[in-house]
Amino acid sequence: MKKKLLALLMAGVMAMGIVGCGGSDAPAEDTADNGALDVVFVVTGQLGDKSFNDSANAGITEMAETMGCNTKVIEIGRDQTKWQPTFEDLAEEGAYDLIITNGSNAGELVLSIADMYPEQKFVLFDMEMEGDHPNVYTISYEQNEASYLAGVLAAMVTKSDMPNANDENKIGFVGGEEHPIITDFLVGYIEGAKSVSEDITVYVSYIGSWDDTARGKETAMAQYNQGVDIIFPAAEQAGLGCVDAAVEMGKYIIGVDSDQAMLFNGVSEDKANVILTSVLKEVGNSLVRAASMEMEGTLPWGTFESLGLAEEGVGLADNQYYQANVPEDIKAAVDAANAAVMNGEVVVTSALHADAATSQAIIDSVAP
Repeated sequence: MKKKLLALLMAGVMAMGIVGCGGSDAPAEDTADNGALDVVFVVTGQLGDKSFNDSANAGITEMAETMGCNTKVIEIGRDQTKWQPTFEDLAEEGAYDLIITNGSNAGELVLSIADMYPEQKFVLFDMEMEGDHPNVYTISYEQNEASYLAGVLAAMVTKSDMPNANDENKIGFVGGEEHPIITDFLVGYIEGAKSVSEDITVYVSYIGSWDDTARGKETAMAQYNQGVDIIFPAAEQAGLGCVDAAVEMGKYIIGVDSDQAMLFNGVSEDKANVILTSVLKEVGNSLVRAASMEMEGTLPWGTFESLGLAEEGVGLADNQYYQANVPEDIKAAVDAANAAVMNGEVVVTSALHADAATSQAIIDSVAP
């Protein structure tokens, strides 16, 4: 279920005999002779979230180490007054083949800048795109599909005799802030849970921040005190506070974006063991895929691509903690749900495409 695109992509790149020139902090002056790309990743936040940004950065690292791209990473934080001058300066400089950033944060701004600099190419991840922007390529992820699997797992865990589960049919979801993509996570999670138990209750809370781990911990503890025994936080760095709460209160977590249990492997086994699995958005792999296609001359500029379970753009983490801590019957149910979504037997509602009333009705159907 968690096979990677990366191995196939790298094999394809090697088979074509593409030769790079090594990673570096600065762009090369001339890459025409060897086909290497000069790439800058602008982080509209911070690295170290063990989630979304780190997943993207892993892809940038792969570009440098495996494909020979010249890469640079610029962290500009969440102060939006810094965003426009940074992107405009980079576009004006014209030193990079690709400017890559998070479209769910800075998409509208970057599209407007892209229109002003038609010779500069931009790759935006985590967004769809409308309109005519021939120098922009965007990637969206069908996180609702992977979240459906997480909902199946959560609903079965809360009814199980696992050590940290209780008798109450309650699960939780914690978002960083209200956002269409976060709602997409939530709707898929609810539909997966309801496929197991129609009368399940799903507590939904928002931290109001993407990086306030203390508030994230408080939010999770409030849900656990209501009888929830497993929470799915989609909150970037703030969600790490939910992990702290799960350890302290003896509960469970489903991680997000990156394989979060493995990020704690050998660092904090207590944290790793409460994270039963993670909903993966293979951001890093999708960026490597985009860079590979650009080197081949096949990247479909002016369009967006949506990557789901079938394209291995999303999935659930299957690691040593999942294998050790999740009972076999629950793993079998998750596998069956994965197959049902993959073959079209189950079509998961997307909050990005359904009307707001439909999404809200799904959320209301499991409210306390």
